[in-house]
Amino acid sequence: MRQDPRFQFRALAVAAMLAMSLPAAAQLSSATIRGDVTADAKAQGGAAIVATNVATGQTTRTTSRADGSYTLVGLAPGSYKITINAPSFAPQTIDLTVLVGQTVDLDLPLARAGATQLNTVTVVGSQSIDRKTSEVGTSVTSKQIEALPQNSRNFLAFADLAPGVRLDTDPKTGQVTLRGGAQNRDNTNVFIDGVGQKNYILRGGVSGLDSTRGNPFPQSAIGEYKVLSSNYKAEFDQVSSTAITAITKSGTNEYHGDVFVDRTGTNWRAYSPFEKIAKDQGVDRQSSSAYQYGFSLGGPIKKDVAHFFLAYEGKNIDDSRSVIPQRSDLVQDRSAGLFPSLFGQQGSTVDKFKEDLLLGKLDFIVSDEQKLILTTKIRRETDKVPESATVSVPGNDKARSNDETRIDLKHEWSRGDFFNEARIGYEDYRWNPHSSATTPFLKYKISQSNTLAGSSDFLWTGGSPDAQNRQQKAWNFQEDLTYTGILRHTIKGGFKFKDVTFNLSGTPNSVDTVEAVLNNLTGLPYYDAATRNCTTVAGAASGAPIASVSDTASCHQSFAVPGSTLNYKNKQFGIYIQDDWAVTNKLELNAGVRWDYETNMLNDKYVTPADRVAALFSLEPQAGGVSTGRGASPAGIPVAPGQTYDQSLALGGINIRDYIANGSSRKAFKGAFQPRIGFSYDIKGDQDAVLFGGFGRAYDRTIANHMLDELQKNGVPNGEIWLIKNDHKMPYTDQFSLGLRKGLMGWNGEVGVSYVRGYNQFNWFGGNRDPQGGWGNQSPIDPLWGGPQGYGTVILGDFITQTKSSSIYFKLDKPYTRSSGWGVAATYTYTDAKTTNKEWTDDIFNWTYGRSTSGYNPSKDVERHRIVATAVTDRILPWGMLISGKMTLGSGLPYRITDCSKGFDTANGQAGCVSVAGDSPTFRQFDLTIAKDVPLAGGQLTFRLDVINLFNTTNYKGFDEWGGGPGNPQNYLGGDNAHLGVPNDIQSPMRTVKLSMRYAF
Repeated sequence: MRQDPRFQFRALAVAAMLAMSLPAAAQLSSATIRGDVTADAKAQGGAAIVATNVATGQTTRTTSRADGSYTLVGLAPGSYKITINAPSFAPQTIDLTVLVGQTVDLDLPLARAGATQLNTVTVVGSQSIDRKTSEVGTSVTSKQIEALPQNSRNFLAFADLAPGVRLDTDPKTGQVTLRGGAQNRDNTNVFIDGVGQKNYILRGGVSGLDSTRGNPFPQSAIGEYKVLSSNYKAEFDQVSSTAITAITKSGTNEYHGDVFVDRTGTNWRAYSPFEKIAKDQGVDRQSSSAYQYGFSLGGPIKKDVAHFFLAYEGKNIDDSRSVIPQRSDLVQDRSAGLFPSLFGQQGSTVDKFKEDLLLGKLDFIVSDEQKLILTTKIRRETDKVPESATVSVPGNDKARSNDETRIDLKHEWSRGDFFNEARIGYEDYRWNPHSSATTPFLKYKISQSNTLAGSSDFLWTGGSPDAQNRQQKAWNFQEDLTYTGILRHTIKGGFKFKDVTFNLSGTPNSVDTVEAVLNNLTGLPYYDAATRNCTTVAGAASGAPIASVSDTASCHQSFAVPGSTLNYKNKQFGIYIQDDWAVTNKLELNAGVRWDYETNMLNDKYVTPADRVAALFSLEPQAGGVSTGRGASPAGIPVAPGQTYDQSLALGGINIRDYIANGSSRKAFKGAFQPRIGFSYDIKGDQDAVLFGGFGRAYDRTIANHMLDELQKNGVPNGEIWLIKNDHKMPYTDQFSLGLRKGLMGWNGEVGVSYVRGYNQFNWFGGNRDPQGGWGNQSPIDPLWGGPQGYGTVILGDFITQTKSSSIYFKLDKPYTRSSGWGVAATYTYTDAKTTNKEWTDDIFNWTYGRSTSGYNPSKDVERHRIVATAVTDRILPWGMLISGKMTLGSGLPYRITDCSKGFDTANGQAGCVSVAGDSPTFRQFDLTIAKDVPLAGGQLTFRLDVINLFNTTNYKGFDEWGGGPGNPQNYLGGDNAHLGVPNDIQSPMRTVKLSMRYAF
């Protein structure tokens, strides 16, 4: 029955007001079906349309409008029976499967009563029915998650099927890094059931993703997910790079569950080149194992009314590693000095890790219109972590916990043209690396020139300095509304409020840290162990100490930084409105805008200590009109009478007053307005060929840990001076895309171009300048002189780095179906990625910012060419065995090596250190899975073999500045740079075998 127009007007007014105060998450955790109901080729209004979830019995209802159009919103991903009823027409039924984040266009023709009923139609897959989205991304189905090879059970393992997305797993630490193009890894986000998992205190974008060997979520609880590279809609917040939206499994009207165990280990992994070197030197790795295990169970509490789902996954890793002195080929006499003692500490050790992950979910269907969902996630981790997986001897390590608790209660309400989601949530995430060490942390180095410049790590001993405690706690309230009462418009709007508390304490430098170069002939360090002070080269034999923090050519010492405590609150607000307008049957426009605001992102009440302020405005040390030097700053530079240090900085373009905080000088950023516009044009109106594109601006945030760095370092008497600029900004990207999707005889093809420009990435950089505002005759790579008289280096924090990524991509996929028995997905991406960071990466240090105006540099985080392809089939091998594979090919990451082989020519004022650029060897990895299902006791027992890096390809990363010599892998730079380019690390595991067994019912 059609509603009164006056009611529609009032409803529209309410919707508009709510949209101005409400961020809808409909696309984040659900799907939409829309189309036209027709009869005799004419629009049919007033038809009743009901979508019934096959698994849970939940129904969603709507009525076709006067023009025949209809929209079903807020559908949980899954299989549905859609029934259409209209007077004088025969009832029709269609079976449809939808995925998370989809908007499915489905027209519904009616047949006159007495005519043959419409045959049941089954639509499966994603891109085959979702070609009209303006977003750039890829859906990862439950079949791909379950069948494709992987070693870690991290559901994000297949995110790199999306154009421009890169997922790296460190083979030594297990840490996963998710990034998009040259954008900062901190600006990613993962949304689970519509809830962002943002990390506010550490790097990596997602809570618990950084600094861990564990997984962010139990894979057995993930139903499917969608990876968006760019041009996401306005409901996505706190993300300006890769966005991932995943949906968890739910209980159904039938009991289903599984139990599994995976096993791998050291003896099931091939030796890396570095492990082979260690073995040849008498240091073989210890035998160790890694187990992953868990279960899931879901079913009805009351059929069609209430359901439960529970998933647990555990992980136990005993990770073996070999420890030998590196670059031992430079040692000329192993019996000299400390060499016998250090070589005696080489050996192998095991670093243990344990993780427990639990998801619990309850849903209650109150009525046809209302539903309640309660979800709880618990994560607990304990870890033993070396300071370096390569050179840390046993004892040079720390314990680390990584714990998370999340609770979310959501209420769904659907009535007529409205669909509303209201939710309240709580999160508590704590990261706690801790060491009780009291002995200094000793980083022994070695080089051909016996100087710190150009040296390589030799062996690390002593205690770990890490003693930190980082915690974010928050309450979240979110109200989401979708309104479909205007012809051919789907309007979404929403409001989000989050009250965040930061508890940050401890210090990453609880003991003295010393970098000391060993003389490769005498074996004597330029460090006096008795006094914990650095010594000069000449004083190495006598042990004559340097009394203060020093930064000489041969040694660097930094003293322990006392622990600090920083507790503060931050309130976050978000608001948006989005309109998806079907202008015609061919053209759709997606127009949205959002605004985000945080009251206290970086503790705006901070006050710079008075001693630091006084030092910055103190006089330059001078005599006779020239500088007498400060710290390691060169003397003899002309100085104006009465010149102060802040005036020296001003000559170098730095107004230090912009960085001094007085408790009110730092203001919250209010300009985070984000227009997001997209379009799709169905060229023939049959969804076979669709042109799409869009523009969007997306703001993110900066992690709170920078604020603690400033507080801690400024608490050290006469130490370094760390200052964050008062003009706080928020990082953002501008995203442009244009592409074409085309059906290709059962396949889906896509070609597109995208351009993403990033702004306002936070970086620390060196703030020291000589008395003339310049860099003196210091190295262009790493100027080392000190700050104001009596203080250490000045380090400034500002929102300075920019990035840009230009991409061309091609996608081809054929979704797996039971009828065909196979599926394939492949993505090729060409990316020209650049950054203004002088380190050529997204590192938080941009140390020599201001040294030159070189502009953009190649990004070391992005390969120019990259292919990711997967395939799965159960029709090739005998006995119905399943075989699947994943292939990753890359052209190699760019890298930069600092060449200091020519030393430093003081007489001519020239630096010998220069940057040498190169490309890593090509990346190649092929993973394989073979699985066999055996019916057992009403369920299914699966035996599975995964082989990661089947062909045992060595994919190098990291290159030393000094090459050649025995016992080192191949030198990749030749000619005049033959002494450069020795790889010192790998970026993917060697061939690894994993066996699994799973019983599902």
